[in-house]
Amino acid sequence: MTINRLMTAVIQIQDVDATIEALHKAGFLVTHIGSSGGFLGNRNSTLLIGLTAGQEEKAVKIMNETCRRRVEYVATPLEGAPFHLPLTTPVTVGGATIFTLEVEHYEVVE
Repeated sequence: MTINRLMTAVIQIQDVDATIEALHKAGFLVTHIGSSGGFLGNRNSTLLIGLTAGQEEKAVKIMNETCRRRVEYVATPLEGAPFHLPLTTPVTVGGATIFTLEVEHYEVVE
């Protein structure tokens, strides 16, 4: 298999097992890296997926089926309150953030 694309997908930790399993079943090479960040600072996962030309749509379709959006609640301070009174604000998180890069060269070291 000649890899000429590298897809990087940042997904929620809750979706990682199902996503990796579905990608492996479809024949994709996947490396899982634990990561964190984003505006909520939550743990998430970064997947590195080796692709050949034309496989991008299939990988994205799998992630659309396995990575879902969720509503989480964030405590934000209520401005003007005489004491600390947090206001619970719903925030939609999840899905997948995907980057696809062309690979000029790669080597397998044995």
